[in-house]
Amino acid sequence: MLVLVVLGLVVPVLAVLGAAAPARAATVTGCTGALGTNDVRFTWIGGSGSWTDPSHWQRTGANVGHDVPTYYGAVPGTDDSARGFVCVQPSSHATITLDSSAHVHVQALEVANATLDATGARIMVYGPAASRTSTIHDTATLILRESTLGGPGEIDLDGTVVWGESGTGAATLDNDYCADFPVGQQVAACAGIATTGVLRVRDGGSLEVHGRGVNLSDGYRLEAASGGRIRVDGGTGYVAADRDTAISVEAGGTLELKGDGSVFEGMANARPDGELAHLTNAGTVTKSAGSGRSSLNVRYDGTGRIEVLSGGLSVAGGAAVGATGTVVGGARLGTGSCGTAGAAGDASRPCDPATSADDPLYAVYRPDRTAAGVAVVEGTTTDAASGDLQPAVDVTAPVSPGSLSFAFHDDALPAVPQLALFRRRPGLASERIPLCRRGGAIPAKVTACVTGRFVVSDEVRFRVNAADPGGRWTLRPSGVDFVRLVDPLVGSRSGCLVMHPSYPNVSTQPVRMARAGRLRVWFSTVENTQATGTLVHDRTAQAGINQVPIRFSRNGWVAAQARGADGTDESSGAFRVVATPTVTFAQRSKAALAGRRLLLAGRVVPGGKRVVDLYAVRVAGRSGLLRRANVRVRTDRKGRFTVAYKPPRAGRYVLAVQVQGKDGLTTAMSRRAVRVRVKAPPPRPPAPAVVRDVRPAEQTTTAPTGPTVDPLDVLGAFYPGRAATCAFQVRY
Repeated sequence: MLVLVVLGLVVPVLAVLGAAAPARAATVTGCTGALGTNDVRFTWIGGSGSWTDPSHWQRTGANVGHDVPTYYGAVPGTDDSARGFVCVQPSSHATITLDSSAHVHVQALEVANATLDATGARIMVYGPAASRTSTIHDTATLILRESTLGGPGEIDLDGTVVWGESGTGAATLDNDYCADFPVGQQVAACAGIATTGVLRVRDGGSLEVHGRGVNLSDGYRLEAASGGRIRVDGGTGYVAADRDTAISVEAGGTLELKGDGSVFEGMANARPDGELAHLTNAGTVTKSAGSGRSSLNVRYDGTGRIEVLSGGLSVAGGAAVGATGTVVGGARLGTGSCGTAGAAGDASRPCDPATSADDPLYAVYRPDRTAAGVAVVEGTTTDAASGDLQPAVDVTAPVSPGSLSFAFHDDALPAVPQLALFRRRPGLASERIPLCRRGGAIPAKVTACVTGRFVVSDEVRFRVNAADPGGRWTLRPSGVDFVRLVDPLVGSRSGCLVMHPSYPNVSTQPVRMARAGRLRVWFSTVENTQATGTLVHDRTAQAGINQVPIRFSRNGWVAAQARGADGTDESSGAFRVVATPTVTFAQRSKAALAGRRLLLAGRVVPGGKRVVDLYAVRVAGRSGLLRRANVRVRTDRKGRFTVAYKPPRAGRYVLAVQVQGKDGLTTAMSRRAVRVRVKAPPPRPPAPAVVRDVRPAEQTTTAPTGPTVDPLDVLGAFYPGRAATCAFQVRY
């Protein structure tokens, strides 16, 4: 964050400069130029050694009382920010090490014929570019490991600066270190800072990131002049650029992504969402190596050349290839319109904005033309604060209503990732995107739904039907999910239902929890995407699969609720549940004669007047389809009914009833049935002397040693057959 620290008025700063201030119009470098009355120059003498070793320094100019150009905040008189100049120009090449005690705050710095190897150090220049020149010459190299380089002055780079190396701490280019000083220990040059520092990579110069993330902070600027090169190497290297920073590639200059590195978003620094770091390209931006995706998550403008020689490159704000630009065969360029040729959703030209793993970041997908079927691909990262597996993607107008496709890429995906898609819009809380209804229909009170979710290799892909595609889309592990409810319906096909075993029904459903914690299940009679309504389950659940009993007595919707990865309550989204009445029969096994009437008595729970239709099937083999028997009766107020049926011929019959739902229930076929053994009528005998009794109905008994299996239960529940119309199949 850029902080302006004002120690009194501007007058004290002029007082520090004293009477010599007017003479400062003359150019002074670290090694040449006349010094002012209060100025001091430190010159490196001898060969290789430690920066903080006084034996390697020669001091000229004012007597400042210390021999090493290093600021010790607690030691008075060691502040050289308004008076100090440093010259490193040994006669033979030297390697100079800077450790965490090397805090260099000077007006200007000049390095030649040397390698500065900095670990945990600071090097900041404060002199105005017009009169205080800092240069890293073509014979010099500066290696930054967990170190900071910058200040409000200008540094001209003709040699090499290694901005960051894999396996070391992050290095930073920073305009203003003043806010990071302990209270009362700011250097004098902090007062009244009004300029923005710049590292200018000149002809032959190279600024290099070797396989790790680095920071471009607090309004600092990078310039690649003609012949200068900014290079990001390797698959893990990136630049996290604060929103108020800028990168300028001038004519003849180059920004090279030599691998799958990217320029990501860094700190906001009080800048609004969407105002990313500014990249101006009048030279060449090239992705020269790497088979994966690189991104420029910046405000891009300019008519310079873009080269994609390998893999894919995305520019979140939209960009043109340029008059002489190149996208070689097999490579991809993703811009704000997902490619200027072909369909907007063409998989060969995805728009894949991405950001870093170390900051709360997001990317912007802003089409430069109305597009439907847009494909957006995100890179692999994890934001620890929110739990997002990748930075969010802002989708902004103009995007036509219709299909969006999100593919989230991660080289280390678990075998079966449990992931969910979320969206946040201005003024609204983050919402989980629910599953679509049948046929891709969007549920009530939401504007987007997931039509498909699947894993291909190392990508998780979501297809979304969106009436309003706008908003910030993120992906994170689902905090809570029903395991089996992939279709928002508990039960069978709508209109072809078999009764639940009991009323009210208790359905035990497996619910997956990302972490242990409070699990609540809500029931509502209307569909909604949030967990609201009547609480039907509330307990502490374990991480993983939990068997959750859900009790419901009406048709409606259930939603599970638990703590999500971002620390807020997350809902699984609403899933439909279907409640049915249940039927019990007074007798489930009967014997009868063909052509003679038999009676079935039963009861429907809950009570109330309902319509009961009789279904029957004569089972000749091992299975058969129930058919309506054209027998309809009504129950009394207590749900009791009796139906009569005449089996047409001998055989094995199964009789069941279908009961009208009403009162918030669904019409369904009885789960249990009555099995009837029908015999042919005996021949009419002569008048008998003795009338024998008809064989009594079959009874099911329970032995004292425990329950036995009712042979009728071997039939199991009916299930819909494959006939064009709704039919129910019975199996013996």
